[in-house]
Amino acid sequence: MQDTLKTRSSSLERLRKPVSFLIAAILLGLLVMTQPAQLGSVPYAILEQVGSVLVFVAVLGRIWCTLYIAGRKNRQLCCAGPYAMCRNPLYLFSFIGLVGICLAAANILLALVSSAAYLLYYQGVIRGEERRLAAIFETDFDRYVASTPRFWPHLKLPRNGDILQVDSRIFTRSLAEVIWFLLALNFVEIIKQLKLNAVFHGISLPL
Repeated sequence: MQDTLKTRSSSLERLRKPVSFLIAAILLGLLVMTQPAQLGSVPYAILEQVGSVLVFVAVLGRIWCTLYIAGRKNRQLCCAGPYAMCRNPLYLFSFIGLVGICLAAANILLALVSSAAYLLYYQGVIRGEERRLAAIFETDFDRYVASTPRFWPHLKLPRNGDILQVDSRIFTRSLAEVIWFLLALNFVEIIKQLKLNAVFHGISLPL
């Protein structure tokens, strides 16, 4: 019973996925309804490329994290690979992906607003997870906290050479999750092309 209590998720953690899907739906809706003033300009193109790079960094980063954490969450304290750079790299790379999607749409205001909302909500999620990890791993987790930042990472990359055993089922499921970032990026590109065509043909869209 005590072990069950230690590993029990907080309410914020249990709502994490539905809240994330809701935020994503709202974000994509706002991207459809708004149109940057510089649509099609050089600054827009630069922002779009920066955003696309950030999305791909997020996808690769989340895959990297999954290699280390898949099948070991709450059973082993992961301190290697991306988890040597910060304690919550999965959330960090998701944050990078969120900013990337907004910048790919050249919507700086939405990038700022969504970033603030993400950091505010996930601060509570992270604190709940850390309370659980502290109860499970005790002094090992205390040492990890003392040496590794919570969210913003060390700039020094971790050493390579780790030999990992990965739960293929969980890893495959995680790959399916990162596909959403790529789909969102394609969605933004489709919306951009529709808006550019509308501007070119002088069509007034409710966007």
